[in-house]
Amino acid sequence: MNKYILVTIFLAVIILAITLSFGSAKIETKHYENDEISFDYPANWEQTLGGESQLVAFNDPKTGMNVTVSRQAKPSGYKNPENFVPELIKQNKSEYEFVSSNNASLKENEGFENTYKINKNNTTTEYKELWVNTNGALYSIIFEYPHEEFNLWSLFKGSESTAAFDAVKNSLNITSRELEENPISGSIYIPSQGIRWDVRNDTINIANGVYRYPESFYPGESGTVGIMGHHTQFSAPFANINLLKVGDEVIIDDYLTQKRYVYEVYHNGDINWDYKVHPVQFPEGKSELTLVTCWPPGFMLAAWIVHCKLVSIEPLN
Repeated sequence: MNKYILVTIFLAVIILAITLSFGSAKIETKHYENDEISFDYPANWEQTLGGESQLVAFNDPKTGMNVTVSRQAKPSGYKNPENFVPELIKQNKSEYEFVSSNNASLKENEGFENTYKINKNNTTTEYKELWVNTNGALYSIIFEYPHEEFNLWSLFKGSESTAAFDAVKNSLNITSRELEENPISGSIYIPSQGIRWDVRNDTINIANGVYRYPESFYPGESGTVGIMGHHTQFSAPFANINLLKVGDEVIIDDYLTQKRYVYEVYHNGDINWDYKVHPVQFPEGKSELTLVTCWPPGFMLAAWIVHCKLVSIEPLN
């Protein structure tokens, strides 16, 4: 019996040693640098066009990995989620399967690395995020790649995704600097009406934008998000929200959490005639979105309100 125990222990030690030695593949790297951020990255990555709030983006044609590097200025009073994991994901109100969250010691900064899985259409995709809070902004590097199935050979050759993540993380440097204020923290898109507007935190009286009520919640928080838009002035972003039907989608791309929040209309036509005395409320604990505009068109006699419920949280890429 003792012989079998010793053999088992010996094999376990060998496997552990192999895992520690070959946990990530050895890769050739290049260097990315601008006047704000720098890091090493795998030499086979190809630079691609980034989206809003993204500084740069990459694609690995071999593995299918997509990587986005983003920076979003924090609005005044904004408190980033604990460990940079949105509350609604912690509450399992999304397709994200939370895997882990750990402190990340970087060259000049402290950060967090979070790992998720998303199972969709019988396909599993993994997401690894690296977050840093500095310069009054939130920096994120998000890796999206197909789920890597475990096999014995992977112990020897190492994980390419882990090697890529480590190459970036271990070389990441963010220069201390003063950034310009950016009042835009996301965008709102209504597919049935084909409109997209900036979500602002400073004013409603501006073209091409809507305004997040400061007393409401941010996307990802456990509470109601409130968005107000003009009905007839300043590009009239909410000119037709009274025509939205139950089931219509309203999508918020949030640059602070780098997530897409998909809502569906469940009630339209709530009119608050005494909104100055009894303001529109944004309850805590509800994963909802409230759209508000003036009513009737051209007047400010009442508030027209559309109620939406959260149906999914998706990657922003």
